[in-house]
Amino acid sequence: MSLLDRIKECNNAGNLGEYLAFFTGGIRVGWLNGKFASILAAYPEVFSFGPDGVSLVSELKTYEDRTRAVARVTRDLCAKGWFEGWRNEAYAVGTSFYGEPLFEIERAAVPRFGIRGYGIHVNGFIKKSGSVHLWIGQRAQDKATYPGKLDNMVAGGQPVGIGLRENVLKEAYEEASVPRSIANQAISVGAIKYCHGFSGGVKPDVMFVFDMEMPENFTPKNTDGEVQSFELLPAEEVLKICAETLDFKFNCSLVNIDFFIRHGILGPDHPEFLDIIAGLHN
Repeated sequence: MSLLDRIKECNNAGNLGEYLAFFTGGIRVGWLNGKFASILAAYPEVFSFGPDGVSLVSELKTYEDRTRAVARVTRDLCAKGWFEGWRNEAYAVGTSFYGEPLFEIERAAVPRFGIRGYGIHVNGFIKKSGSVHLWIGQRAQDKATYPGKLDNMVAGGQPVGIGLRENVLKEAYEEASVPRSIANQAISVGAIKYCHGFSGGVKPDVMFVFDMEMPENFTPKNTDGEVQSFELLPAEEVLKICAETLDFKFNCSLVNIDFFIRHGILGPDHPEFLDIIAGLHN
């Protein structure tokens, strides 16, 4: 195994032509696998089928109408077991992060519809004894998604009605008890794109990445029950875990790799360096 393997595992969706396009008002906003699309055919008042894919019906013209109609379907499908980890957290659906959203949808349903999800990932790190150490979280064993996997110190989806910076502050406190006085110092360092295929659909997602240098005397403590423990590890050890195991949640490895590159821990002498950089922005 290698770091490049982590990139390939994250970007494993293959040919999106194998999926059905999902449209709203003639604009493609997602991708559906055939099995899930066939389930949507039971809701003709919300979805129509055509040669190009599946669309919300043309009668749903406004943000509010589309949101209400899709919510009725997703709640019904959740009761039938189609979604994991229902959050009661709405994601905006549109053509880009900065564009006008077309409707909103429950977070748990986003991957099934192949809608681009956005989130924030924060590298909590310290510098001691001349080397960089990273705070690594372990996800709770009862989480609906990726239980027990290793994770970045702070991470969370980007819901409707909150900005990226405010989301960093919120998640930093909920997941790691980081006060605003520290979290306000988080620095935006870029974004990572990937397209991950799984048995239920496809995740063409974007992670906004932040670096947060922590005080040496600070120890993260979880408050929302989603993280079972934190451990401070040398960055070189984190790199080894990423390269040699599948212990990290799949997309968190990409955030780690990006950190290694920016902090000079992974350099251009690495034989896969250029392929790794290209894979972080698929």
